[in-house]
Parts: sequence; structure tokens; C-alpha cells
Amino acid sequence: MKHLLKPVFIISFFFAFQSNAVHGQVIQLSPTEVYINSAIEKENNGDYKAAIEDCNKALYREPSNAMAYVVRGRAYHGLDQDKEAMADYNKAIDISPRNASFYLNRGDANKKLKRYEEAIIDYNKAIAIKENYVAAYVNRANAKSSLELYNEAIDDNNKVIELDDKNFTAYNNRGYEKLKLGRYTEAMADFNKCIALNPNYENAYNNLGSVNLWQGNYTDAIAGYTKAIAFSPKSTRAYTNKGLAEFKAGNYNDALNDYYTATDLDGQNAYAYLNIGELKLNTRDYKAAIKALNTAINLDSTDARAYNSLGYVYFKQGNYKQAVNNYNKAIIKGGANYKPYYQYSNEALYAIKQQTTATCSVLEWISPVEDVNKLYKGTMELTGKQQLFVKVKVSSAQPINKQNIHFVINNQPVTDAGKINGQNATESKLNAVTGNYECEYQATIQIPAGKSAVKVAYGKKHTPELAIDYPAQISQASLNPIN
Repeated sequence: MKHLLKPVFIISFFFAFQSNAVHGQVIQLSPTEVYINSAIEKENNGDYKAAIEDCNKALYREPSNAMAYVVRGRAYHGLDQDKEAMADYNKAIDISPRNASFYLNRGDANKKLKRYEEAIIDYNKAIAIKENYVAAYVNRANAKSSLELYNEAIDDNNKVIELDDKNFTAYNNRGYEKLKLGRYTEAMADFNKCIALNPNYENAYNNLGSVNLWQGNYTDAIAGYTKAIAFSPKSTRAYTNKGLAEFKAGNYNDALNDYYTATDLDGQNAYAYLNIGELKLNTRDYKAAIKALNTAINLDSTDARAYNSLGYVYFKQGNYKQAVNNYNKAIIKGGANYKPYYQYSNEALYAIKQQTTATCSVLEWISPVEDVNKLYKGTMELTGKQQLFVKVKVSSAQPINKQNIHFVINNQPVTDAGKINGQNATESKLNAVTGNYECEYQATIQIPAGKSAVKVAYGKKHTPELAIDYPAQISQASLNPIN
């Protein structure tokens, strides 16, 4: 499940026949053209059924009028009658195969059906006919982003900005794609540019909030989400994300109010119920946590984190069989690149075998990402300085010995003082709400060139592993042949 949602933009086009004056004489529109103009107006106003009726009248008079099929297809599209819409777009293209906008409309229909590869083929055809077709580049970028082809999507949005440097949606979308790649500084610049072009654009504020949330800047994240809500008071996404930032900041009541507002606005918001469940887990209201997490799963059975969190609730209750069962479901749902947020499986299996009770320390990333699974393939593309700032929260049922917290690169603890700076951990304190001892660890780490796997470990437990991709720098000497 995509916890951070990027808006998909479908560009509307207005096809209209106009009355023309030649030598002072007005040329009247044909009845077919009148019906099509009427249908366009009704379709743009959301009166889709009436638009279809007008198109039917136009097609009765001219069965081979491609424009009538396209407008009717768009009206079917608006009614979610996707099969009928696709048939009309296909008919229009058969009649007029060199009209770029027809391929754009069919591409949008394919995208809506989540047939992203087919959508990209249609956008490619539109661009082949009309080289600098901004709308086709915008929507092709969205289709590629949905396929997690983020670098290709960035290339398309670069083209949009080249053709139209005032296209604020392209900056927002490119920022989102950079966010998914962990290129935070570039993403933030794009979101700020989008806001400069359109100060009332909720999506950019929401995404700007997420850049800060993922880096542990909770105050700035809350400010971004608050602005998003100000411009879009019914944005269930903004309330859910603000709730998560409030929760991470320890403002549990504010977080819960935001989550409940989100579910009141949209009872199908699985992510809000997931977050309610995790908040209730942390406040030891396990019955309410199970209820919320089961609701999240019923709404979205693909979300690995919901199963992982549900299993941890059962673990905390001592129901180790249910804990292992849900942990395994999370692994299956998450796929090859999934890294469990809570890692309790070994302790649960041991408790089952030994018929004893178990506890489990938890290490959660604060920065550079809230959940590694939100990054593309759990990988952060590091650019600029060869350094990574990390901050982690360690929670344990027993007082924490901060001397046992270590940063690990490629399964090797970092002990060289030249490779780690500012290493520090707060004193272990008991959190009366969660019932756990907690401390925060932070450090700035020198990252080797190439691909690395990093984590913070405490005893046998560690954070979910984060992949880092830092491209090796090519020296000028290596580019010059030796004589």
C-alpha cells in the first residue's frame, strides 16, 4: 500500500466547434456539431448521462464522427463505465488514427484501470504524433511513477518543466519521485517551487510535510500538514499524515483526534486505521489496537505493516502463535524487499518452544526515514556529501545500556572514529505511557561509495536494514588514458 499518495492528474481538453463568419456571413454549425458541443459542456459540468445522450444523437446522424466517440468515452469514464469508455476510444482511434489527443484519452482510461504499461504505450503514441505534448508527458510520468519507474518519471517531468516552467504539478510530482528515492534536498526544492507557483496547492504542502516527517523533523512536518489542511479541510490524507507526525512527536491525543477526523472524512482510509492501531499498541490498549488493525486489513489486505503490527500486539499479549502467524503474513505480503517494522518472530518462536514469556527490544528509525519500506526498494540514493545523519529510538522492557548501541555497515560495526562523528545516546528513561524504557541514539556516518546496507543495533536487535546507494566518484585521472 502506498502510504504517501501522489495525485494523478488527468488533463481535460475542450473540443468545440465554433461558428465562423466568412465575408460577413455566419456559417451555422451542423446539427451533429451542435450535439457534440452540448455534450462537451455537459461532460465538463459532470452531467455525464446527458452528455452520452447528446453523443448518441450525434452518432445517429454521423456514425463515423470520431469526436462524438471521444466525448462519449469521457462521459463513460466519468461514470466509471470503463469498458464502454475504452470501446469508444478504440473506435475514435480507428476512425482518426493521427489524433494525438485520442491516444491521450485512451491512455488516461488505461491508467485509471491500473493498466499502466498500456497507458504508457498510448502516451508514447500521442507524443510520437505531437512531439511537445505537455499533457502526455505529465500523464506518462504518472503512469511510470505508479510502476515505480521513478527515474524515468523524473525524466518526463523534466521535459514538462522544459516545455512549461510554470507547470506546478510537474514540480510536485517530480518532488514526490525524488522523495521515494530518498533525495530529500531535491524533493524539498521541488515542493517549494510548486508552492511558489501555486501557494494554495494542498498536495505540495502535504508532500513537504512528509519530507520533514521522514527525517524526524516533526514540528516542521506538522506545520506542512496543517497548511495542507487549511487549503483542503477535507483532506483525509493530510489529517492522517499530521496524526502520524503528532504521534511521533509524542502528542498522542492530538494524533488520535487527527486520525478520527480522517476516518470520519473517509471510512475506507486503511492507513488511518493502521495508525490508530499502532497508537493504541503504544498506549497498551491492545483490544482497541486489534480492532483498528483488523479494520485496516479488511480495507487493504495487501498492507504488510498492518499484519506486522497486529502480530506485535499479539506478542505483547503473550499470544505467540498469533504473533508468528501475522508476522509470516507480513513477510508474504511485503515481498522480496520488505523489512519488518517490528522484529519479534524469533522471540515468539522461542517462547512457544520453551513455553515461557518473552520480551523484545524495538529499534525504530527517526531519520533518515520513518519506515524503510516507504523508500523505493528500501533504498536511499545518497547525493552530495558522503555522510548520513541517523537518529533512532530504542525501546526495551529493561533499562537500556547505551554503550551497547552500535552503527553497523554491511554487517560490520563501525568503530573507526574517523568514520563516525557526533555519536551520542540519551539516558534511558521509563515512558509511563508505553511502559518501556526509551532512549535516542544519533550519529553522522561516513558512507562508503557504492551500495551499502546500514542499521543500528542494540544487542541482538536492530533497525530494519536500510540500503544506501552512493555512486562512486570518477576521478579525472581515470578518464585520461596513460601514454
